[in-house]
Amino acid sequence: MALQDISSQLMYPMAQNLSTDKFNLTIERFEGTVHEIMRARSILDGVFRFVPLIGTNTMSNNVMGTPVLQSVVAGVEPEGKQIAVGKMIVQVDTPVIARVTTPMLATVQSHLDIKGKTPGNFAKELAKSQDEVLFVQIVKSALYDHPDAPTGGANTAEGSGGILAQGQKVTLGASGDELDATKLTTAIYAVAQGLAEGDIDQNDGKLYVAPAQYFTLLKNEKLLNRDISKENGSYAHAAIDVASGMNLVMTNRMSQAADTMVSPVKSGSVADLYGSSYETSAAEAKVVALYATPDSIMVAEAIPMTSDVYWEKRLLMWFIDMYTAFGAAPDRTDVNGSIFKQ
Repeated sequence: MALQDISSQLMYPMAQNLSTDKFNLTIERFEGTVHEIMRARSILDGVFRFVPLIGTNTMSNNVMGTPVLQSVVAGVEPEGKQIAVGKMIVQVDTPVIARVTTPMLATVQSHLDIKGKTPGNFAKELAKSQDEVLFVQIVKSALYDHPDAPTGGANTAEGSGGILAQGQKVTLGASGDELDATKLTTAIYAVAQGLAEGDIDQNDGKLYVAPAQYFTLLKNEKLLNRDISKENGSYAHAAIDVASGMNLVMTNRMSQAADTMVSPVKSGSVADLYGSSYETSAAEAKVVALYATPDSIMVAEAIPMTSDVYWEKRLLMWFIDMYTAFGAAPDRTDVNGSIFKQ
């Protein structure tokens, strides 16, 4: 062996003979950590009641109008009045599933803890998808125009069941107004005023805003909470908890891009996964803020979120599943508020 080959082995003991890779013979050391995709917890968890569906795929809520008050005149029989009644419907048609298959080798390399981490990762992704689905229906509830109303729809006064009014909608006047702190604040005040004039209790709901709008509102010092200065006397802790009496929550889970169901190709979008009832139109995608209460939409659940890990002998594979089946639809339209960019 040439002297230079021996010297190279002494200097680089992990190099294979005549190899330019100085670490060719090294063995990878697994540090024991499996990183997962980071997701914030569900934004809407616990806000809406998931009603179990048993023996059917359809749930409905009735809507009752306001009774008419009359004054009593001596000797005159009060006139009988009708109370308008309608209903809203939600259907659950499509389960969604997250599935991973792992070969038998993974049972030997159990120290990787892939099987243990996977269901938790699934849960985070399904929770995010669930929020996105609910926000799609909140937008639809905010804009709802009942097709079976007496006028046949296209009436801005018609909401739930053709009886309850539509929610408060504000459309910003010009392009870029959604990034103007003053104009955005004015729009929030207009929504709050409309809800107050409709006798809606604003303590029942929350104002959900997209991240761009939340950080735009931070430029309005009048909205900042009292803890902005704290120890360092600056705006480092700037945050907004309430705007015009409405509790404010920042979220990136409102659909701000048009989404149309594509069949048979499945892209994984909300519309593809859940069907055409969950499409986002170009007009709906302009939403930048939503005020919603637990009554804004109704949610039905045919299969609660279920996880399962099992061994399939025929395929010699581990199957790791998490699946659910639920649906949502507009319910009370009059309790909603919304802000859309121009």
